[in-house]
Amino acid sequence: MFVLNSDITIDGFHFRGVNEVVISSSMHSITGAATIKIPALARITKDDKRNTESVVTGEQFKDGDAVIIKLGYNGTMTTEFKGFVKRRDMNMPLEIACEGYSWLLRRNKVNISKASVSAKDLLSAAIAGIDSKYPIAIQCELDCEFNNVQVNGTGLDVINKIIEYTDGAATCFFIEPDVLWCGLVKTPYSKGTDKLKRGKVQYRLGYNVFKNNTLKKRTTEDDPVQVKYSKKTATGTQQSQTSDVFKKFARSHSKILNQIKESPALKELANEKAYSMNYAGYEGAVQTFLVPFVSPGFVAELTDNTQPDRNGQYLVESVETHFGVAGARRKVELGVLVGFANK
Repeated sequence: MFVLNSDITIDGFHFRGVNEVVISSSMHSITGAATIKIPALARITKDDKRNTESVVTGEQFKDGDAVIIKLGYNGTMTTEFKGFVKRRDMNMPLEIACEGYSWLLRRNKVNISKASVSAKDLLSAAIAGIDSKYPIAIQCELDCEFNNVQVNGTGLDVINKIIEYTDGAATCFFIEPDVLWCGLVKTPYSKGTDKLKRGKVQYRLGYNVFKNNTLKKRTTEDDPVQVKYSKKTATGTQQSQTSDVFKKFARSHSKILNQIKESPALKELANEKAYSMNYAGYEGAVQTFLVPFVSPGFVAELTDNTQPDRNGQYLVESVETHFGVAGARRKVELGVLVGFANK
């Protein structure tokens, strides 16, 4: 028998009873989120002594306080979320909106003016000055230099600039609650390389996957695309690079990326964009139990005894976790079929 367990910490207060928790994380967004619903009234236990008087739960902490959410079964719990209180809605039950470590980036003032700067240095600038009590580590796998970068805003604005400069080809997300990752994802996974090395989960339809009716299969023949990126040099000449991952294509995608300093980077970005726009794999999600743990960047090995053509390893792109009195479930979005480009 499985007994659900939770341990939610907000500014030193532990809440072991919860009405509902919803946690969302995605490779497509720098912002992770959680919503917690707990009783509006509580009794405080200190040094094993329980106060007989009730207190208003939402008045025991404030917006901006640190949040840690642990969930699991039978006393074995995993840290599912780390972040900060974003908003408290004083309803019954109390509803607490939380944001991941992007909350720190959103409030970190940044002023950058560079004629040339690397992606790694931009990420370092985005986190510089953040409270050392909540350090953010960076893992930069994006080998790219940018020209004429002007940012007078927040750390989050810096991340958005990287995505803008690369036409959305670069992926930036929190691979761990406090680890910011930036790089190219679709190219290595299309070629069979587990770039992120987050871990693997086994899913068997009808066993630990109980709903898969939103899955839609994708093939490279659906909508093959060629991507062309161009830039102007300091002398006014134009340099262009074209994706070469699909020999046949039905349409093209072109854009000028003047912020990209070197022409070889245009080629890598063009191939990444082509794989992002047209890949073999799935759109949609499967619904699973709380265990095994999974998060964006994991590889899910899918087994379907009734439809063997579904079998394969797929990149997990987003996860939405629901936990509460009604049980615990995960909605796991699957994407690219790992290694499809080698077939």
